[in-house]
Amino acid sequence: MIEPVSAADFDKVATGTTITVVDFWADWCGPCKMQTPALEALDEEYDGKIKFASLDVDANKAIAERFEIMSIPALVVFKNGQPAEKVVGFHPQSALKKYLDQKLVEVAAD
Repeated sequence: MIEPVSAADFDKVATGTTITVVDFWADWCGPCKMQTPALEALDEEYDGKIKFASLDVDANKAIAERFEIMSIPALVVFKNGQPAEKVVGFHPQSALKKYLDQKLVEVAAD
């Protein structure tokens, strides 16, 4: 299960030397609801390699503003505890898997 986070515990989420993917979403967002099953499947597939978390932008507006989230769904990818990239919009599971596989290769090369 993808870990839900809030402003109170957000800074602890992306620590470490692995990749963390934070899903910025809202309950009213149709594409966000479509994205969730793909992220849950990837969370299981990458267990121990990539950490996934989710943040409700309506309940955590300051965090969404901090990362300049203007459209959702949005994924912020953290590498080594630092925000590295942002992926905006709905993406099918296969496209996300290809993208995340490349991120794992990059981290291994670092």
